[in-house]
Amino acid sequence: MNRVEVVEYTDCVCSTAWGAEPLLRLLDWRHGHHLTWRKVMGGLVGNAATGKDSWDRISAAEPMRKYWQRVWRLTDMPYPNPMKVMLQSTDPAGRAVKAAELQGQEIAHAVLRRFREQIFIFGLGPQTPDEFDAATVGVPGLDHARWRADQTRPEVLAAYDADWRETREPNDYVRNLKHDSPMNGELKHSEGHDRYALPTLIFRGPAGEATVAGWVPYEDYVAGLEAAAPGATADPRPDPTPEQAFARWGVLTAKELAVLCGVAAKPPAGIVTHDWGDGLVFFTPAEARARGLALVAA
Repeated sequence: MNRVEVVEYTDCVCSTAWGAEPLLRLLDWRHGHHLTWRKVMGGLVGNAATGKDSWDRISAAEPMRKYWQRVWRLTDMPYPNPMKVMLQSTDPAGRAVKAAELQGQEIAHAVLRRFREQIFIFGLGPQTPDEFDAATVGVPGLDHARWRADQTRPEVLAAYDADWRETREPNDYVRNLKHDSPMNGELKHSEGHDRYALPTLIFRGPAGEATVAGWVPYEDYVAGLEAAAPGATADPRPDPTPEQAFARWGVLTAKELAVLCGVAAKPPAGIVTHDWGDGLVFFTPAEARARGLALVAA
């Protein structure tokens, strides 16, 4: 069967995209043998300080924590508690992800995930190259010196700009979408531009294109894949055991463990538990060491 291209419009600071991580991990685990995945960095926050003379990264943190706490009640994914420092723009982080792509898609995906964890688990919005380095300590295969230099390369800046523009060229499906739900996928307007809601996934396959926008149940992603490639969902990979899940992903929130492995699943021996304030996140020992966490097993 022909592989299906998944185009995912996303951003590291988007709480809805963070909330969708368990569902997208499950989709990739079950059907990844049919998928080629491309993440488009949407640039959700251009400059949070625009028009706010007194804006600073510390005072802006608590209002975001309160907003993300409301989102948590819907997604059950961690919000930063406390939020220590907010980022002013997601453009530098988006460029950093594009720079990481020069070392491979898997490394870039790991960098994006680390940025999200730094924000939504540890309450630190990464903004500078030093903060990017701190957020990505221990990412397997990431050459930090090369990555840091690549972040200012003209081709990296151009790649991010292309992603930014692509996010602001929504298709007709989204332009006509009426979606009566929280964090819906309808056409968004920000900083003078129309854009896709984040996350939005477009499945492109032999039967055409299917768009799945905004906060949706897992079944909508499966339906989008099936619409783009009839029969593609007929041979899902069996769901992972906890051991398999932690071998694939070194960090799982409690929600992710339940979605991937079942609501009764427990972390395997040796996994480190981190209490983020309103729940648990589980780390392999290597990931825990990279974050400076005490190696206290679950």
